[in-house]
Parts: sequence; C-alpha cells; structure tokens
Amino acid sequence: MRELDNWIEAGAIVRPHGIRGEVIADLKRDLLEDVLPEMKVRITMPKDGESYLVVDQAREHHGRLIVKFAGVDSRDEAETLRGASVWLTREQVGSLDDDCWFVQDIVGIEVYTEEGELLGTIDDVLCMPANDVYVVRTAESEILLPAIEDVIVDVDLEAGRMLVHLIEGLR
Repeated sequence: MRELDNWIEAGAIVRPHGIRGEVIADLKRDLLEDVLPEMKVRITMPKDGESYLVVDQAREHHGRLIVKFAGVDSRDEAETLRGASVWLTREQVGSLDDDCWFVQDIVGIEVYTEEGELLGTIDDVLCMPANDVYVVRTAESEILLPAIEDVIVDVDLEAGRMLVHLIEGLR
C-alpha cells in the first residue's frame, strides 16, 4: 500500500505584483478559489528549501491569483519568491471527482494492459488543453497515454497500479 503525501503542488509564483509585496501565482486548474485569507501554504524553492507562509489576501486576476502573504511587505521581499512552488494540503484542496487524481499520486505507479502485461511506470503527466497525457516509461522507450475514459480503465492508488485499454496507435 502506498502512502500519499498530504501536500499537493498547486502551482508556482510567477513574479511580484506592485510594490506592496503581492505576487502573481499561476495555479493548476480549479485551485484558484481554494486559496483563502489566513490559509497556511508551503512554499518551496530549489536552492532555499521550504517555508510556510500565511495568506493575507488573495484575488483572481486574468486567470491567475494575486496573493499577499503575511510578512512579505515589499517588492524586494516578493521578488525572493519568484519561481517558488506553492503547495496546499489535501484538506485545503478538498476531494476530487472519481476520475481525477493528483499528479504526484499518479507518477510512479505501474501501468498494466487489460491482458496483464506490464507496460512500465508513469514518469510524468502532461497537462494539455483537451486532456492530460500520461508519459509511461517502458524498458525501451515511452508511451503517451491520453487520460481519457476509452484508455484508462482503472486506477488503484493504494496498490500503485493503473489498468489501461490500448487503443490502436498508442504503441
């Protein structure tokens, strides 16, 4: 049984906004309304590690989020957050539809055909306009599987296993 991380990567801080410490955050689909005042979020930077910040204010602007964090009061302070990943807890995000999964839960699970053949493991998830695409790393190469009902038969996160129906042209 796999243990699922409680923190979900929600998106990234793009750049500062204005001179009072606000930042523009580019969050994944359907998460804009989940960031609320007084919410504690996790911020990670490749070189600087992680920190936890509290949201003072958040508002949607042209499909992105403008966020003011407590203690970040100048453009220079906001600049230090450029490129940081923003993480929310599963409780903050809430439940997903039955046919939706968090990317970090999908990456690394084994992919089997309906005939029981192990194709490989999911190496990445590409977020495309029509649907997500699962990148399955095989022994020889990779297979791109569209995350659609005709292909994805079953996902068992606890077992770390996905069952797929390979339609013509996927191999």
